[in-house]
Amino acid sequence: MANTFYLRIACNHLHLTHLESARVAVLEADPPFSNQRLLVAEFSIADRLIKETVQSLMPKRLAFLNAAPKLLIQPLERLEGGLSQVEQRILMELGMGAGARKIALHIGEILDADGVRSRLK
Repeated sequence: MANTFYLRIACNHLHLTHLESARVAVLEADPPFSNQRLLVAEFSIADRLIKETVQSLMPKRLAFLNAAPKLLIQPLERLEGGLSQVEQRILMELGMGAGARKIALHIGEILDADGVRSRLK
């Protein structure tokens, strides 16, 4: 079974959608992972939250047959001047930590399921 996820990240807030099942998880980070300057200032906190949330939305039936997920990550805040290479790397590392086999970043409008899939092709 395909597993495609759409992760929107705001300050201390995650919105994760599993496209195939339409299941959604919305989390407020406590403790926080953002600070006044950085969207992801505490990497280990963000990493743990994303891993746990991806796992909670993955189908449980025949879990060993699940394909590694594809993940589109969209930062929603702290985008003045675009993302630096360091910020891009942080977001890509978060995706890899969640077990994604394919990761893409998106800056712009919020996408529908077809938009997410087209960005991950």
